[in-house]
Amino acid sequence: MKLGLIFTGGDTTVRELTTIAAQAERNGFASLCMAEAWRSAWVPLTALASATSTIQLGPYVLNAYGHSPLFTGMSAVDFNGFTGGRLMLGVGGGNRIINEQWQGIAHARVLTKMREYVTLLKIIARTRLGETLIYKGQVHQMEWSPAVDPGDTPYPVYLAAVFPNMLKVAAQVADGIGAGATLSANYLRDVLKPQAADAASAAGRDPASLKWTAVGIIAADADRERARRAAREAICHLYAPLPHPYYEYTMREQGFSAAADALLKLMPAGKLEAAVDAIPDECVDQLVIAGTVADCRARLASYEDVLDDMLFLNAMPATDGDIVKAYQPLMEIARK
Repeated sequence: MKLGLIFTGGDTTVRELTTIAAQAERNGFASLCMAEAWRSAWVPLTALASATSTIQLGPYVLNAYGHSPLFTGMSAVDFNGFTGGRLMLGVGGGNRIINEQWQGIAHARVLTKMREYVTLLKIIARTRLGETLIYKGQVHQMEWSPAVDPGDTPYPVYLAAVFPNMLKVAAQVADGIGAGATLSANYLRDVLKPQAADAASAAGRDPASLKWTAVGIIAADADRERARRAAREAICHLYAPLPHPYYEYTMREQGFSAAADALLKLMPAGKLEAAVDAIPDECVDQLVIAGTVADCRARLASYEDVLDDMLFLNAMPATDGDIVKAYQPLMEIARK
């Protein structure tokens, strides 16, 4: 299993991101990803690419409702060419709040759209100069000839998926599955991967060809309880200010319905302390990675035969405003 970092970017400048990126490459991280949530993906990623030379880079994940297949594909070809083939392209359907409330775009026909969207991105990656791409789907239609050759190394396309129907789509058309965050190794191994394997086989595809990526919310600190507190807060903030049905679903699926009920009630009301207290130790033990560096390394071992890539989402707050310093325990883990 390879390790990476994922940035949300809301609390970090692009200049700070490039400093962390250079350190990450030196310390053995294999990938850097940018979430398209609180800021754009392509601009920070280009800055990260300029600060590194070998590490893989990509959005995790790009919102398909905010970007047409054409413009996502053209951006991907440009970025893959600029980085010498280092792009891993993650895309997803977002959710109703992001699409309808933030963007004013109908959150409609999600499964059909994402099947066609991923299919088109893979075709764009392989449409050479002099060729014409013609595609007629139910949601997307396209007739286009590229002015830039995509090269001989197509970028892989990962589709964010955990809900059963989207997982089926991903297993059938994507190169990899972006399984999201707050997933135990057992849930990935015993529930999600068998579902995806069945869907891939039904489509005549070898399940072993699928790559698996997940986000590990991680809090590493010499003070074990401080780290676990930070991890609890990170779980709480998945419910507000931007709720996502994904996190409620996966918590319930993994046996933490009582905690999900509490967070749904307490976090929108601004009651962080009560929400933190509502998260049992077992939830922290199974759904996130928290504790000392040694504790975190021990937790990671359970994912070794389950994932191809684990993306660390740092939950430790910066001390004295030094966000770069907050990543140093993660660098130590990567060096292992």
